[in-house]
Amino acid sequence: MPIVEFHLTEGRQSDDEIGALLEQATDFYVRTLYPAVDPLPLDRVRAFVSLHRPQHWATAGVLASDGGADAPYFTCLALAGRPQEQLHALLRGFTDLIVAHCRCERRNVRGQVISIAPENWCIAGEPASMVRASEAERRIRGT
Repeated sequence: MPIVEFHLTEGRQSDDEIGALLEQATDFYVRTLYPAVDPLPLDRVRAFVSLHRPQHWATAGVLASDGGADAPYFTCLALAGRPQEQLHALLRGFTDLIVAHCRCERRNVRGQVISIAPENWCIAGEPASMVRASEAERRIRGT
């Protein structure tokens, strides 16, 4: 279920910088959510960038095309029941990655973790509550 989307202003980063952001975000995400799992389930992670035209992005009311500040935004998904410390680590880590790869001011980065009930998420058309029942139960018990 790990999915992260970065919203960036088009033309502010190279394709190589965006690629590095996505690769490192994937590694960070899976290591944060599955620290004790070996091998790491990289196949679960989806990471992508949505680029917004500078004339379609405003920060503090100033269009990016008119010199508005670079202010990336991200969302990441996590199944409900994960420890709060883990969710906070995601917020910090994705912010760190954006600052490193997008050369923007940390104070301008915004993001959120969206917790989703396992019965409202599907894997191959089946509710995650059924597919990942044993994982979710271990997480809730803290084991």
